[in-house]
Amino acid sequence: MGDLIVAVDVSVNGAYIIVLVGAREDVLKSRRFTRTCSMLKHFRRIGSDRKKQYMRTFIKRYQNRIKSLVEVVKVFDNVDELLDYLNSLNPALIIVDDKLYDKIVHHNKIREGSGKPKYMEYLVLLADNLANYVRIIKKNNPRKLVVELEAIEKEAEKRPRHGK
Repeated sequence: MGDLIVAVDVSVNGAYIIVLVGAREDVLKSRRFTRTCSMLKHFRRIGSDRKKQYMRTFIKRYQNRIKSLVEVVKVFDNVDELLDYLNSLNPALIIVDDKLYDKIVHHNKIREGSGKPKYMEYLVLLADNLANYVRIIKKNNPRKLVVELEAIEKEAEKRPRHGK
């Protein structure tokens, strides 16, 4: 089983949302994950006239195909909760949004904008899309937020560690 790699993205525009997405390295490198995530685009690079349709398509694909491939998806609204959760996960690598890079202490972290393999880029795009989706829901329809979070989030299974 591959090591856990997580991407952390923050979306700030009227609402502050932090999303952590993690998957095993062998899953990230798989053809299935690559094909499933090949439609992902960075939210800022989508034209304003296409964002609403893109989000509808994205969330359906996430629910039907992508969610089963990732190990963990968690949404936070403050950095302290994120740090506590990261410590409990103990991932092999953290890919961090530049806005949070200095706040996260980990022995193996890289910036979101640094050069990385394509399979890691898809994980970053997934975190970016989820952060923007949750931010839009929180801003436009806060009563729907709890229901959406239940549909989006996925807890990491507690796995026994090798040699312990």
